Amino acid sequence: MIETVYIELPFEKITYLDRPEFHKEEKEFKDALTSSMRTYGMKDPVYCWYNSKPYKDNIHIIVGNNRMTVAKELGIKTIKAVVTNFKADEFPLEGEVLETDAEIKKFFHLPNDLQIRRDQNGDVDQVMPIYYMKKGVREEYV
Repeated sequence: MIETVYIELPFEKITYLDRPEFHKEEKEFKDALTSSMRTYGMKDPVYCWYNSKPYKDNIHIIVGNNRMTVAKELGIKTIKAVVTNFKADEFPLEGEVLETDAEIKKFFHLPNDLQIRRDQNGDVDQVMPIYYMKKGVREEYV
């Protein structure tokens, strides 16, 4: 059974990608995100997969790697996450089960600018801002 939940997790329970270009070519954005997170914390939960084929039994970030990198630098210990658990019947996560798009959107800073993608079975497989890299939404996060 596949289930999507909202949960707050210890930082060390989540794996993520620390991209080298985030520290170099994207330094201006990194600095702005760091300033924002220092002031406001993480405005949105990260989106993760758990028990998926590519990441196995890890809770792995799909959307929010840059925020995790900054959270580590700032010493943030608890991470808000929306997690799609691909083996919820075998390895349940204790959190708020999210069945509708509205239930997911309520945790986000800009719920109307959120894209929730579902697979052919109706299970959530991605949650992210619609126009993140274009002007407008990106600036709302920093």
